[in-house]
Amino acid sequence: MNLYLIANIITCLCAFIGFIYGAVVFFKPRKAVYAQMITLSVGCMAFGRLYQVVRLITIGDILEHFQLGVFGVIGGLLFLFSANYGAMDSLADDGSKEFTKYRLIPLAAPLPAIAVYVICFLFSDSSLLVKVISGVITIFVAGASYYNLKHLIFPDVDFGVINCLKTYNLLALVFEYLCVAEMVANLLGNEIAALIIGILMGAVLIAIVPTVERGIKKWTT
Repeated sequence: MNLYLIANIITCLCAFIGFIYGAVVFFKPRKAVYAQMITLSVGCMAFGRLYQVVRLITIGDILEHFQLGVFGVIGGLLFLFSANYGAMDSLADDGSKEFTKYRLIPLAAPLPAIAVYVICFLFSDSSLLVKVISGVITIFVAGASYYNLKHLIFPDVDFGVINCLKTYNLLALVFEYLCVAEMVANLLGNEIAALIIGILMGAVLIAIVPTVERGIKKWTT
């Protein structure tokens, strides 16, 4: 039994459920662009996983050669980064000195991902392709995780929306670290760990969009 296939099927199905739910709820006139970007992030994950499922069924491998499903992960992380950096951060952080510590403390968020990459990939005997792909994913995890942690600890200011979305930011941060954990499980060829991580990633992906919806409703009521 191919546990990689089962893990990817679970993650794929959960991501599609989250994506379809978000598309129905948020892709309407006058709905928040922030929520639409997060929905698109889940959608990228869904289609990336779908490619990996098809590849596992037809070829039986997603680890030895480059595969397009990687772009789903990168696209998903890019949307998570863009949602907080482009659509939300300016609402809370006006650049004043009083918020300096809330800009510095989140620099710790990317450190676990960077440390894992250096230890497990950069100085390992893995192929150049694996090092490059895992390095690119680590860069996007670093950027997204910085803003997720920042918005977890940032004090509520004039608008109040940051506090309403803290649960979402926690889920997104967990998901980003799971992406790193999955890379390590795949590198080590640990199918059981990959299955557990896949289940956890699926649970997070199915929960993210409803969590954003609840946060926005709380903010606007």
